[in-house]
Amino acid sequence: MGAANFEKQKAFLKAAARTFDLESGVAQVGSVVYSDVAAVHQSFENCNGTNSVMQAIDDIPYYGRSTRIDRALSLANTAMFSNLGGCRPYAAKALVLVTDGTQTPAPDAISLERAVTPLKSKKVARLALGIGDKISAGELRKVVDEDDDVMTVDSYDDLPSSLHLLSKKICASAGKKNFFRNQCNA
Repeated sequence: MGAANFEKQKAFLKAAARTFDLESGVAQVGSVVYSDVAAVHQSFENCNGTNSVMQAIDDIPYYGRSTRIDRALSLANTAMFSNLGGCRPYAAKALVLVTDGTQTPAPDAISLERAVTPLKSKKVARLALGIGDKISAGELRKVVDEDDDVMTVDSYDDLPSSLHLLSKKICASAGKKNFFRNQCNA
């Protein structure tokens, strides 16, 4: 990825977060950062409006090592889409996996199908955004329910062009148009 592309990804995440109605508390945004390890960077519980989310995104560290998607999905299930992470049981839930690679093989890795199963049972809508030519659309497909839930862009420079479609897909998959500001009503 490199530091320059990491900054482009963070700018994209900030633009995506701005499409949510974060100030009213209707929508919450959280993030899991992953490489060879996964860590909750911002829980739903700590989502305190647009400024806190923008600051949290600015503070995301760059790891730049391996790609343990299984660890990110498992952690999202236990630490985000749970009472511990501030997940509201009555709210629509959506996860967007953003990656520029494929699952790194490791002796302790679990299949993506297995890693995503608890999220499916919690009815978390899942979308995948793959960046560049080192992704596997087939692997991303294992994380989502439908072929249309996988989006790809050729490079980090193309991320802004995917924002409107991604926002529309989040709205459709979550099924709650009132959770978002402008993108769902356009």
